Amino acid sequence: MSHYLLFFLAFASSAAVPGPEIAALLSRSLSHGMRSSLPLAAGIISGKLLMLTTAVLGLAMLLHVLGPAFVLLKWAGVGYLLWLGINKWRKAGKVLAAAEASLGKPSLEFGLGIAMTLSNPLALAFYMALLPNVIPLASIGLGSYLLLCGIIIATMLLITLVYGLLAEASRALFRSPRAKANIDRGSGSIMLGVAVLLACR
Repeated sequence: MSHYLLFFLAFASSAAVPGPEIAALLSRSLSHGMRSSLPLAAGIISGKLLMLTTAVLGLAMLLHVLGPAFVLLKWAGVGYLLWLGINKWRKAGKVLAAAEASLGKPSLEFGLGIAMTLSNPLALAFYMALLPNVIPLASIGLGSYLLLCGIIIATMLLITLVYGLLAEASRALFRSPRAKANIDRGSGSIMLGVAVLLACR
């Protein structure tokens, strides 16, 4: 079996498991539609590419050296998610125009995606453990590195699409004001839960 196929299978099985990143993407798609989750997804993908680059370059010590910066990223993300979750509960069921105001700017959503990914030390450990056992790091050239990046991007886009379509289908089933309020509360609860998960890791 190809080294790259093994990497794809391991990465896809890890990335598709619902965790804080997937929960945040689902919450965004449930609240505002799949398109609204794209800046967050782009941030998550960028964070994963940074993690891959760090692992490939053998800079595992970067987390140790830049520890305080990563801690700040983590707590900024926690604070933003708490604010989003509380806002969802406060504005549950209100007209769509009012609800749209709680959607963060694309740059904030992108930054949140990066912060969520980079604040997870287990993600770097995953790459550091996986890469040497699947792909000989000494032989990784530019072509191999770009192929690994392509695998990560394609896999994350597919995962975002699948979860986004599931959320869109759920939204279509719940159009009434009461159902909208329940979706908003559910979305807010997911955001609050993601904030707690991030704070605990």
